[in-house]
Amino acid sequence: MKALIRVTGAVQGVGYRPFVAELASKYALSGEVKNCGGIVEIIAEGPEDTIKSFANELKVSYPFGSIVINVSLQILNECEPEGHKSFSGFRIVQSSRFDEEGSLPVFPPDIGICDDCLSEMLDQKDRRYGYPLISCVSCGPRFSILKNLPYDRENITMDIYDMCPECSAEYLKGRRRHAQTISCHNCGPQMIFKATTKDACHMNPENISADQEKDMTVSIKENAVQDAIKVLRDGGIIGLKGISGYQLVALPYDEKVVQRLREIKGREKKPFAVMFENVDAVSEYCCVNTEEDKLLNQSSRPIVLLDKKKNYVNCFASNVCGISNQIGAFLPASGIHVLLTKELGPLIVTSGNLSGHPMIVSDEEFADSFADKIDGILYYKRDILRPLDDSVLQIVKAGDDYVNRFVRRSRGYVPLPIFLNKPLKEKVLYIAFGADLKNTFSIGYGDKIITSQFFGDMDELGIQKVAEKELKEILSIFGVDRLDITKTIVICDMHPGYVSTAKAKAFYESLEGSKELIQLQHHHAHIGSVMAENDLKDCIGIAFDGTGFGTDNTIWGSEVLVCEGGEYERREHLRAVPIVGQDEAMKNAGILAACFMTDAGLDSNELLQNHSTPGDEIGNSKPSSLTESDLNLIKAALSNNINTYRNSGMGRLFDAVSYILGFSEYNSYEGECAIALQNAAEVYIAQCNAEGRAENEELLKFPINDSDWDTRELIRDIVDRCHSQDRREIAYAFHMTLAKAALDSCIKIRDEKGINNVCLSGGVFANRLLVTKLHKLLKENGFMVYLNKFLPTNDGGISAGQIYLQGLRDLEEV
Repeated sequence: MKALIRVTGAVQGVGYRPFVAELASKYALSGEVKNCGGIVEIIAEGPEDTIKSFANELKVSYPFGSIVINVSLQILNECEPEGHKSFSGFRIVQSSRFDEEGSLPVFPPDIGICDDCLSEMLDQKDRRYGYPLISCVSCGPRFSILKNLPYDRENITMDIYDMCPECSAEYLKGRRRHAQTISCHNCGPQMIFKATTKDACHMNPENISADQEKDMTVSIKENAVQDAIKVLRDGGIIGLKGISGYQLVALPYDEKVVQRLREIKGREKKPFAVMFENVDAVSEYCCVNTEEDKLLNQSSRPIVLLDKKKNYVNCFASNVCGISNQIGAFLPASGIHVLLTKELGPLIVTSGNLSGHPMIVSDEEFADSFADKIDGILYYKRDILRPLDDSVLQIVKAGDDYVNRFVRRSRGYVPLPIFLNKPLKEKVLYIAFGADLKNTFSIGYGDKIITSQFFGDMDELGIQKVAEKELKEILSIFGVDRLDITKTIVICDMHPGYVSTAKAKAFYESLEGSKELIQLQHHHAHIGSVMAENDLKDCIGIAFDGTGFGTDNTIWGSEVLVCEGGEYERREHLRAVPIVGQDEAMKNAGILAACFMTDAGLDSNELLQNHSTPGDEIGNSKPSSLTESDLNLIKAALSNNINTYRNSGMGRLFDAVSYILGFSEYNSYEGECAIALQNAAEVYIAQCNAEGRAENEELLKFPINDSDWDTRELIRDIVDRCHSQDRREIAYAFHMTLAKAALDSCIKIRDEKGINNVCLSGGVFANRLLVTKLHKLLKENGFMVYLNKFLPTNDGGISAGQIYLQGLRDLEEV
């Protein structure tokens, strides 16, 4: 008999067809297998029981990097349609553009170097020994080089290279059978090192002619890698064309080198990530538990935020990680990364762009931007079609479980979708534009929501252009034009000043046919992202965030929401405090501290005497960054309501308290002051543990008046305690007070509404101390607690939440 088997999931670009062919041979079946857009289609011929066993094994056995969602089996009639012929063997046939099921296909992300390729590259007897761009069916670039589906060589940027005889033979059998990125020393892209300064050139500078100095390409292949290593070892900085975009690379030991790198990138204080050769090397500097070990070694090769070891003292230059108690550590994603770290040890490897600008993928653009600032460029000639920054995760212990939490979701994870148990409204295409910070977009159709990679902040024109380009390409790659769509719904934030909102409206106007434009509240969408991941229809939503436009035309960010279906009710939140300074207040924590103190009825001039940095017990006094004149201007603006706005964002409260306690003054990067406050609280916990004593669980004064969490009494209590209490202990009490307030609100709502699900989301919940303490309190009180695991808890998850909430609304109308 004959059967048609369809396999859906991430089954392209992972060697799935060769895997099927080998499995069919094992079962002595004849037939064929081909890619059909986002699925794999198999015609199998043989005994009925054998075919069924074959199909069952496909459900549980699959190659590295693949994700199997469904395996369907259809027995073909004896009177078979034209084209279903008998087969003498089993073959891999040419792919077709798309399947007939009318759904969004699933495609894998870029995959880090596998163990087999690593072993070959380091084996002197292997023909790919030392080949930096080694790959196979199980690893290598995928999404970053994809022009179109199906994933065949002519549809990726390897199409410009012919295979050598050896690679052609390997393409037909073995573990590189139908490996679309197959290449070696004799064919495909090769490394080139272009020295950009005389000191970085391996030639004697005195012997370099004017023509050579103008175009200082000095080495290729093995020599290129060795020359780059020499430049780095001598304290230079190079540009490296990674798998998914350009990177800047330097050794992490010399403060002058690191400072030079910061000046080149325009990155003042934000910590740099460090790449290590392997987990053993990571463990020399960081605490690594079993779960973190697994995450570091995942094929996605993400940056993982790890605690520094207690004996970590100036292992790296102090300006590598700054104030952070953690190191963003990651392992090599490609062969070239392996070769560099094996020779040099740990390396700063950061995205090749100016801070706030998109990651560069173009050879010409990178050279134009950085050639005169760095010492060399190590690259190859194969186009990268889309920038994919390194993904960043942190593992948080939530009760008895360890939870992977995204700070940034990009390379190694995008474009894998969220799979919905209950599909979106039939024949409706959803396109969501997210928010302005950490922007992503999402598309939704049927049972999937596909969220784009992290782009950055939309106030930068370059970010806007990349996001627009990517949306256009994603709609094309995933074949949206061949779907049965009766209506398109465009969704965006309700903030009237957001660039993403304007882009959504312009996109909506460009559409033809049935369409609708929807604007959703920012923090409701945060909670919607958690609901989407966990297939929830109702919950209590705790959204602690920096800013988001509210329905009352004030800035929200401390929301306790009752979410039922696609609707919400705002129950409790911080008191809205008048703030001056507009955008500068988002960075200058001193302005916020003055505003919160004035609102609390305190003289903000007290900051001039009270502001200090922690010392042995409660801190050594130091001058405030604000002058008396500054404070007088702030007070005058507040009293006369000049350029003020009301803000109830939790992030701004963290900034103000961090300043009042003397831990940080300015956000040179997002969250810097909040991180300093968290660090202080965690130092207090560590001190208590070291001394064998319990933490002081006394809470700060924090009354709730109607729906307002009254920050006035909270600020007065904090200022009063500064005179007599360890400020690190106050920082701990601040975290515990917020957690207890959120718990009390959830209990009140459960008693009234009977809702036991609690979703936590928003940028403030990147604070692992707050999220673990609140999670523990909620679980102890019988709540089901849900966190973002697949999407970032920050604004990077909002676009998916927008689609899910609107989907719930539309289904309720049916």
